[in-house]
Amino acid sequence: MDGVVLTSVPSALSGVCPNRVNAGSRNHSPNQVSVLRTVNCVSSLSIHPPQNGNSFLRKRHCVGVVKSAASSVGNADEKVEEPATSVKFQRTVALPGCSTALSLLGTGFREKKFAIIGVKVYAAGLYVNESILTGLTAWKGKSADEIQRDSSLFSSIFQDQAEKSLEIVLVRDVDGKTFWDALDEAISPRIKSPSPDDKTALSTFQGIFQNRPLNKGSVILLTWTSPSKMLVSVSSGGLPKDVDAEIESGSVTSALFDVFFGDSPVSPTLKSSVANQLAMVLK
Repeated sequence: MDGVVLTSVPSALSGVCPNRVNAGSRNHSPNQVSVLRTVNCVSSLSIHPPQNGNSFLRKRHCVGVVKSAASSVGNADEKVEEPATSVKFQRTVALPGCSTALSLLGTGFREKKFAIIGVKVYAAGLYVNESILTGLTAWKGKSADEIQRDSSLFSSIFQDQAEKSLEIVLVRDVDGKTFWDALDEAISPRIKSPSPDDKTALSTFQGIFQNRPLNKGSVILLTWTSPSKMLVSVSSGGLPKDVDAEIESGSVTSALFDVFFGDSPVSPTLKSSVANQLAMVLK
């Protein structure tokens, strides 16, 4: 391909997220589907171009470049299917507690083994504020494999102050306590000496899922509004409208991000998908 053309998210989706509440109250792979869509010779990422025209994200000429965001990206409400689970994710979303719309960067699934049988538990999609990509120029030209092995890139994404969110969609019925126990089993070893604030944050996190059935189709949003603050939203189906709890602990929020994007991710397919898309954007 001759280049990556970045087109704007339709204005109807690029405004402030509704229902903001005080929660106190891119090598190809099967999982490459994401925000990128091929149109003639163009891969179009459905995010805004930056104001600085000298950035690696600026538009570059290519024969057959489409003339509008609508024709290159398609309907903003168009969804991307995670192939292993058939769960569909919106390309762009407005989430509770976010200041801007977020764009889908990759999808994957979580599988648990019972005896020797792998059972898919949920599909997941990573959404990011488009501004995060402008801070990744150091990885320009890196392959997907190089990106996936470089923990510093994912650390850079996490440390960026811009919002990012993980959407988890259950593909089987799971008891809330069981879901939390599996999550806690992954988080706790990553926090060597939890402080009182860490323990409080974990207790709050746990309380969201205790005695709560998570039926097939339930959606959980884990939204990092900053490196030390995370919003948790749960619904029985469809994107949640409100925030259920706010977690304030750098150790907990960092550990959770590492669960999905560290050296031993619980969903290798998700991390691989994100790495593939980043390689395409940063080529």
